[in-house]
Amino acid sequence: MGRFHVGGRVLKTVLAVTLSIFLAQQLGLGQVTLAAVVALVTVQRTFYHSLLQSFAKLGGVLIGGVLGTLFGSLFGINPLAYGMVTLLSILICLKLRWEEHIILTAVTALSIIFSGATSLESFSLLQILAALLGAVSALGVNYLFTPNHKQETIWRLKNVEAGLRRLIDFIIKEVQHPGCDDVIFNEEVSRLRKAIEEGRDIAKLLREEQRFIIKRETPSDRYRQSFFILASQLERLDEMHLLARHMPVEIPQAIPLVKLLRIVKKIQYNKFQNKKSSYARLEHILENLDRYFTEMDVPCSREEFVSRATIFHLFQEVKRYYRRTQTIPAFADNNEQPLTQIQGKPSLFL
Repeated sequence: MGRFHVGGRVLKTVLAVTLSIFLAQQLGLGQVTLAAVVALVTVQRTFYHSLLQSFAKLGGVLIGGVLGTLFGSLFGINPLAYGMVTLLSILICLKLRWEEHIILTAVTALSIIFSGATSLESFSLLQILAALLGAVSALGVNYLFTPNHKQETIWRLKNVEAGLRRLIDFIIKEVQHPGCDDVIFNEEVSRLRKAIEEGRDIAKLLREEQRFIIKRETPSDRYRQSFFILASQLERLDEMHLLARHMPVEIPQAIPLVKLLRIVKKIQYNKFQNKKSSYARLEHILENLDRYFTEMDVPCSREEFVSRATIFHLFQEVKRYYRRTQTIPAFADNNEQPLTQIQGKPSLFL
C-alpha cells in the first residue's frame, strides 16, 4: 500500500480556504461558505491558471447573483424560480464554455432565492463580495507559494543529460567488450523516457507562468525544445546500443570510435553547462575518421567483417548524434544562470 503524501498544492488550498473564511468573518460578510468554495477551486498549480480560474469563478458568481436576484424578486421562494435559474445557469455557462462552473453559478443563484432576504440585491452583492474575497485569498496564496518550476525543469534536464552520458558509457563498454549484459542499459532507457515525459509536463507549467513575458521566446520554450531533442537522442542511443550488440568479436578499429564517443559525451556536457567546446577540433577528427574507416584493410574473417561493418555504421550514428547535440538551445542569457555543475567529471576535457 502506497504511503500517503500531502503535497504543496493541498497545503496551499487549506491555507487559502482558512484565510478566506477568516477575512470574511472579520469583515462581517457572513457569506463564509461561498468565499471558502471559491478559494478551494481557485488554487491551481500555477498562478496564471489560478488567475484564469478566479475570473471564471467570479463570472459564474456574478451571473448567479443576477439570476437569483431577478427570479427571486419575480417569483419569490417558488419551485418555478428554482427550475428557471437552474436552466438558465446551465444554458449561459454552456454558451460561454464554462461547463465546469455550472454548479457554482446555479448554487449561487439558488442560495439567493432560498435566503428569503428582504433585499435580494444587497444579499446578492454580499455573495459577490464573498466570492471576490475567496478569489483574492487564493490568488495571494498561490502567488506567494508558487513552486519553482524553472528550477525543477532545469534539474530534470540535467538529470536526463547525465543519464544519456551513462548510456554512452554503456555503448563504449559494449564496443570494447561485445556481449555485455544489457539489462541495466534497458532499465536506464525506460527511466529516462519517463523522466523526459515528466520534464515536459513541468516545462508546460513553467510556460503557463511565463505567459506574461511579452517577448516571443521564453526560457520555457528553450527547455521544452531541449526535452524534445533529448528524447530523439535517447532513441538514437538505444539504436546504437542495438548495433553494438551485433558485434561478434573485438577489433582494434573500435578504439577510434570509443575516443570519439568520449569527446561527443564531453561536448554534450559542455553544452548543458554553457561551456565552450572545441568544435573545430572535433570536425577535424571526423574528417580523419572518415578516411580511416574508408581505407580499412580487408577483414580476415566473417566475424571481423561484421564487427567492422558495425563500427562503421556506429560511426555514422555518432556523427548524427553530435550534429543533433549542436541544435540544443543555449541555457543562459542575460537574466539566467547556466546549469550548475553536477557530480562526476568526464574523463576527457576539450
